[in-house]
Amino acid sequence: MSKIESLAKAIAQPFLEENGCKLWDIVFEKEGAMHYLRILFDGKDGALDMDECERLTRPLNKLFDEQEFIKKGQVDILEIGSPGICRRVRHKEHFDYCMGKEIKVMKRLDNGKTETVAGILTGYNETEKSIILGSDEISLKKCLRVTLEETQQ
Repeated sequence: MSKIESLAKAIAQPFLEENGCKLWDIVFEKEGAMHYLRILFDGKDGALDMDECERLTRPLNKLFDEQEFIKKGQVDILEIGSPGICRRVRHKEHFDYCMGKEIKVMKRLDNGKTETVAGILTGYNETEKSIILGSDEISLKKCLRVTLEETQQ
């Protein structure tokens, strides 16, 4: 976790928990020439409607506007919102949440090409940094993107 991600987590997590939500992820990444900071959150039960998301986004935006790393221009674009139904799975907590659910994995093959596979997540090996999809163990080093695509019911 980068320094900016750690600072952002220290700001966002208490605010979200006080408001009955949970932090899903904080992502600080460069896309093109821009540095994005994404604060992604859910309701406690996973459901979050647009009105609730907007109600929390405004005061959270104000909290971040006061931060030095924002004022100094280290972040070009701040995005605050829901991770959506197609969410990135990156951390141990994410894999724990996804256990028994279908995930999609875009992985790099030895020949340099990519392949996308989908399956039920049946295991996560934190020591080896790998996941088990059905009977296949996949090293996270080969994973370009892992996503959970939740269906709305």
